[in-house]
Amino acid sequence: SVILGGGGSGRAVAAALRGTPLEREAIILEQANQGPQHPGGVLLNQTGLTALDVIAPEFDWRSSGRLIDTVVLRSSTGRIYSEARVDACIALRGTEFARMLRDAAGSVAFLEGWAFAGLARTASGSVTQARLPDGGVVEGDAFFACDGVHSRARHLMFPESHLADVVVEEIIGTADMPAVAAHLGHGFHKFHDEEGGLAIELLPLNARTVACFLQFDPARWTLVARDPVALRTFAQERTAGWPPEVEDAFASLDYGRARRVQARDLPPLDELAVGNIALVGDAAHAALPFTLQSANDTLADAALLNNLLHAVVDHAGIKDAFERYSEIRWPHHRKRFAEGRALCREFLAPTPKAGPRVPLVA
Repeated sequence: SVILGGGGSGRAVAAALRGTPLEREAIILEQANQGPQHPGGVLLNQTGLTALDVIAPEFDWRSSGRLIDTVVLRSSTGRIYSEARVDACIALRGTEFARMLRDAAGSVAFLEGWAFAGLARTASGSVTQARLPDGGVVEGDAFFACDGVHSRARHLMFPESHLADVVVEEIIGTADMPAVAAHLGHGFHKFHDEEGGLAIELLPLNARTVACFLQFDPARWTLVARDPVALRTFAQERTAGWPPEVEDAFASLDYGRARRVQARDLPPLDELAVGNIALVGDAAHAALPFTLQSANDTLADAALLNNLLHAVVDHAGIKDAFERYSEIRWPHHRKRFAEGRALCREFLAPTPKAGPRVPLVA
């Protein structure tokens, strides 16, 4: 097995291969020399937790982070629109989540600093090799494209597919703020600018750390640079006069590790697998961030693959399993795409008097 990409989806697939015939001689190719960066937090809902019970049962995921059982939607002045109970979720640091998935991958070879430059395919369309920039190749029987939103593998498989234009940007990071973490309790708090196009999410990850997300409409506010000084200036200008916990969080944010993300979603593909290569995670179903489901959907992809691949005994079995994976997951991803688009339209518009909708956290 050749896994293209060592981020969350690649690590989840590596963990999912354990106990299947494809575990033998599995390898991950990751372009980054120190692995992908995870500056924020991850919110695992029941879908994600159930999938982790399948692919990484050796970890007590429900005790690994902070319990989140409430979603609080608020205005930029702090007024509460709604406070809703949700099925218990677990929030944890992105770096911790990535480390645990890496541990769950076990003996899978993890090669950092190795990008792939292309795919060699037979006349029938089966992939035989991943080509490396230095001219080398990695051969395999099954290939998993886990190389993220800007997936090179997806472009090679579906050259007609294109990401949508950027309609929302995010600044994502963490702040060491015990007082704010205690104030947030077990709630996920989202603050909305009443005029639309600007929102703040605060997610307590443990007793000290808060994940901070600033979402904004780039058509209204232009952020040119990505350096820490520019991110700090922009974030503090946008949050000036907001509730104290918001101002304090973005004053304390570690901008040296923060990340700016230009969110782009992927219109649904006709299929998620071709022959012996399958798209997994954001490579298959990149969605806008408002549904809070990216990590959970990726884990569900991996858990399904674990189930389908147990009975594989030959090349035909790989193709059959991947075809079934595509059939099962495609309707779900099409629905998630539509949900993300609907929530984005609401985000860009002025907040209705009744308040915004609760994000799809469960």
